[in-house]
Amino acid sequence: MKKRYALTALVAAAALALSGCSDPGTSAGSTSGSGQKTLGIVALVATDALNAAVINGATEAAEAAGWTVTVTDTQGSPDKANAAMTAFSTTQKVDAILVSAFASTSIGAGLQSAIAANIPVVSWGGELVDGIVATTSAQKVGEDSVNAMLEDFGNKGDVLALTYHTGVLCLYRGIAFDDAMKDEPDISITANEVAIPGQVEDGTAFTAAWLASHPKDGTPYAVWGAWDEPGMGAIAALKQAGRDDVKVYSINGAPNALQAVKDGTMTQIIWQDGYTEGKELFQAVLDSQSAGDSWQPKTIDVPGVLVDSSTIDQFLKDHPDALT
Repeated sequence: MKKRYALTALVAAAALALSGCSDPGTSAGSTSGSGQKTLGIVALVATDALNAAVINGATEAAEAAGWTVTVTDTQGSPDKANAAMTAFSTTQKVDAILVSAFASTSIGAGLQSAIAANIPVVSWGGELVDGIVATTSAQKVGEDSVNAMLEDFGNKGDVLALTYHTGVLCLYRGIAFDDAMKDEPDISITANEVAIPGQVEDGTAFTAAWLASHPKDGTPYAVWGAWDEPGMGAIAALKQAGRDDVKVYSINGAPNALQAVKDGTMTQIIWQDGYTEGKELFQAVLDSQSAGDSWQPKTIDVPGVLVDSSTIDQFLKDHPDALT
């Protein structure tokens, strides 16, 4: 049996979330001629609840420091992310860049533009490479999720995994899932890769197809979503099929997913505090600029919080804005 890792308490508050959309180039302010500094944010999916929480945290911290913020929504496209970073570095001439949920290997051109312009880059979930001064841990909540799922689900049965490997957070969550399942020979895994846009619809379609070959027969069944939106699609398919024998596990903690925990259709969520991560990433920008050449790139680790039927009421008391 796989060794379980204890779930740690979360640092106080979150952009995800991973995974929704604003118009490209949406701006929270302009610095033309103002002398104010600007933070440019390159979002994977800007309206996803967790992504949005990260953006909100970074924006509030930046504005409190007297900065303005400009957000570009890439709709999951690495090409658009590179183009946005290049524009931020060359034409808009921002003072720092936050990249949301892209693997560092996929934004090489954008990073080179930022390096050439001497602009610090912080990454939400990307790897520490040249040009990135700070990042957040992308794998920890995946480990939290799969270990909590196994504690609840057990070590026998069939699991449908709804994955997304383009976004770096979901990539590493998927790695954590795969690593855990290597030690679970009695769990049969079906994996389907969802697309963005279309993640909810894909979650519904993949789950409906999986249910057709997994009838209600007493076998333990579960759906694991790399983030909430495919999981919500899975819940829709379960409702359409009249199935109440399949557990659903997810990560992020968007308002509709937390409500699903409350009403019993979502079994368990690992809630990620994107708001605090966004604030911490902007603070790393300030700290790196103050430190200059002495700055050492770092990884910021904000653990997740387990939310299920036994903890949802207390969670909502502790986080009264989580359902809004």
